[in-house]
Amino acid sequence: MEKGFDKMLLEGAYDGVLLIVKTYIDMSTDIETKDEYGDTALNKACSQGHSDIVSYLIEKGANIENVGGADLTPIINAATAGHFQTVHILISNGAKISDSLLSIMNMKVNILEENAEIGMVVPEAAAAWRKFFEYLIEERKKQDNL
Repeated sequence: MEKGFDKMLLEGAYDGVLLIVKTYIDMSTDIETKDEYGDTALNKACSQGHSDIVSYLIEKGANIENVGGADLTPIINAATAGHFQTVHILISNGAKISDSLLSIMNMKVNILEENAEIGMVVPEAAAAWRKFFEYLIEERKKQDNL
């Protein structure tokens, strides 16, 4: 497949244009094509919270554990950006909640809570992130018990 097609698939996933993603997958563009940092279309869609594209790529067999730029997996891309629906889709399809993800989220929540105490962050926002972090912990416990 031409290099330009790979780039178009990655850009379509990042920009959230499902029609472009479908078109290039239908043209047999490699679903696991990577950018210069190792990010696939799934990593890119997750970082932007494009749940429809994430679902489509998973349905088509995308690797939900791809380690892309900065050693981030799709679930880490989605979670750290606060894309809760996307995270739920990934977990429902078997994405692993790693120690790394929990560590990153714990640090993020702690910083938000500290900033909420001094008035730099809306307390409700910090509370929402805490609730999301607790959800991830509970889902991790389920994964560990399997």
